[in-house]
Amino acid sequence: MLIMTFFLVLLIGTLYYLSYPNFFWMSTSHLSVQKTNNTQKNMKEAYLSTDSSVFEEAHNPIYSFPKKLMIDSLGIDVEIVSVSVDEKGQLESPKNWNEAGWYQKSAKPSEPGNLLINAHYDDRSGRPAAFWKLKNINVGDKVSVLDSYDRVYDYSVTSVFYVDINDPDRLSIFDTGPEDKSLMTLITCGGVWSYSDGTYNKRLVVSAELISD
Repeated sequence: MLIMTFFLVLLIGTLYYLSYPNFFWMSTSHLSVQKTNNTQKNMKEAYLSTDSSVFEEAHNPIYSFPKKLMIDSLGIDVEIVSVSVDEKGQLESPKNWNEAGWYQKSAKPSEPGNLLINAHYDDRSGRPAAFWKLKNINVGDKVSVLDSYDRVYDYSVTSVFYVDINDPDRLSIFDTGPEDKSLMTLITCGGVWSYSDGTYNKRLVVSAELISD
């Protein structure tokens, strides 16, 4: 009899709770709303976290390869092609006498590093080639480069000098320079013709630095 009374009281209490849940200071609707709010809060935080990282990536600059070099003071306006190094480790020259070559492992226009461009001084017959007039450039002259997105970047010449082809330090002109600097190096033949080497005995080197906006 006692057991039956206990189960009867338990049954009545359960039915009462289901009818009046607030009697026990627990609202099932409140728990549902709180759970929904927490879910929305977590989704919002996740969105904001993802959203900020997307915008950070969007602010990264986009660099592209150069396609034209212009030096207005000298009347130089030449197309640029990509070049590499040959099997001897020497920088290749463009096959076309009137084109310039961009070393494809060097920096791109406006990118921090050293943008390397070379071109012929003359052809096999001694006629002027792409960089024939480069010997007349001066410190402070402007060198412009057009990239594949048709963006123009201007560099200012900082130094002009010659390097002997047998100089042990000649490869220093390929150094990338400071990490935060956008540099350009133009290279062509110079000096006098060396019959023993089959090329000119020097290289004309023009160094320039990006003009900041």
